[in-house]
Amino acid sequence: MAADTNRNAASPVRLSDRLGAAAGMVTPGYRLCDVGCDHAHIPIALLGAGIIPGALGMDVIPGPLEKARENLDLYGEDRVQLRMSDGLDAYRPGEADSLMITGMGGRIIQDILLREPDKTLDFQEMILQPQSDQWLVRKALRRLGAGIDREILILEDGKYYPVIHAVIPREGRSDKPVPRPVWGPEISPAAGLEAEDRFGPCLLAAKDPLLHRFLVWQRGIHERILSSIDQSGDRVRHAERRIMIAEIKNLIDTALTIFDERQ
Repeated sequence: MAADTNRNAASPVRLSDRLGAAAGMVTPGYRLCDVGCDHAHIPIALLGAGIIPGALGMDVIPGPLEKARENLDLYGEDRVQLRMSDGLDAYRPGEADSLMITGMGGRIIQDILLREPDKTLDFQEMILQPQSDQWLVRKALRRLGAGIDREILILEDGKYYPVIHAVIPREGRSDKPVPRPVWGPEISPAAGLEAEDRFGPCLLAAKDPLLHRFLVWQRGIHERILSSIDQSGDRVRHAERRIMIAEIKNLIDTALTIFDERQ
């Protein structure tokens, strides 16, 4: 869907692969709440493609809102309401169906999701694209009772970006089962869940080839760091860092068992 959104001739703006993947996860007909809307490119693209009927664009900084207003005027778009808002502070329940948060660190997204849970749980779906600390976002979703039912990993300008789609279970609504990887008997439930939080349950369940590439690359980096610490002759000073790096490498090794990659 992301590629369709990018290429649709009716769309007045062209989105990057990362933002296009996020836009492609929005359910047609849903009203969008774009937190941290920046220049309002995603609402403009979705409205131009006829995917959504309207949107809220919210940002905590005046500059991006001014730029968003200029872009809306440029494209003659009057179906987006812009608001100054720290996270969901200015959102009123019932105003939108889809929550979009892109281009922020995972800690900030985690804070937005958990700060006012009643507002977060008001949405039918959430599309989240953390720039870092992705596991904090997945943990927050689990804490809220939301299920991650789709994930896409994007490689853009040399960086890997996960795009997460989550839904809130509703009474009377039949949702598809949330994909989960099948771990071997050598992987404890706790280790498997930690790996899912860090690397994405859907990506692991699908044995995503780009995730495999990312894991192999990250394993090499962490192995080199550990080797460098061990050869430094000062393991005591680096003990805490070594423990942290070793823990991450163990999670990478756990994730790679899904791909039968043990070398």
